[in-house]
Amino acid sequence: MRTDNYEEELLSFNLAGLNSRALAFLIDLVIIAIISLLAFGAAIYLLQDTNLDAFGLKRVSMPIYLLLFFLASSYFVILNGYGGKTVGKMLMGIRIISEEGGSIGFWQSFVRWIGYYISGSFLFLGFVWSIFDRSSQSWHDKIAGTYVVKE
Repeated sequence: MRTDNYEEELLSFNLAGLNSRALAFLIDLVIIAIISLLAFGAAIYLLQDTNLDAFGLKRVSMPIYLLLFFLASSYFVILNGYGGKTVGKMLMGIRIISEEGGSIGFWQSFVRWIGYYISGSFLFLGFVWSIFDRSSQSWHDKIAGTYVVKE
């Protein structure tokens, strides 16, 4: 809920810039990529003696892709929702807060994650937007009512 001195309260936080946010996201993507490679390696090892043809392999790989998408989404939604930060954000010394300055919780984090797709769908303009925004919010932050601040 916004108060009369909302702008002053917002300025009391040290807002994170696009550089630290992008680097944190890159760190998170590297973590997710490593987990994905390990999962695919395990799947290939387990399936190597099954004599699957190309069609059979495609049928088996689709559930693996869906599982990895779910795990990656859960990584962001759960860690941001309950701790305000992913591993990348922790290493960069930034966290997500609500408009009230507290933790964002699961649903707000989920809405923010859906907003990532909106931010990225127009040539990533939604992410770059934070450079020009007075409160350093990207589109997904505006949609979810969140801010990224330095700790």
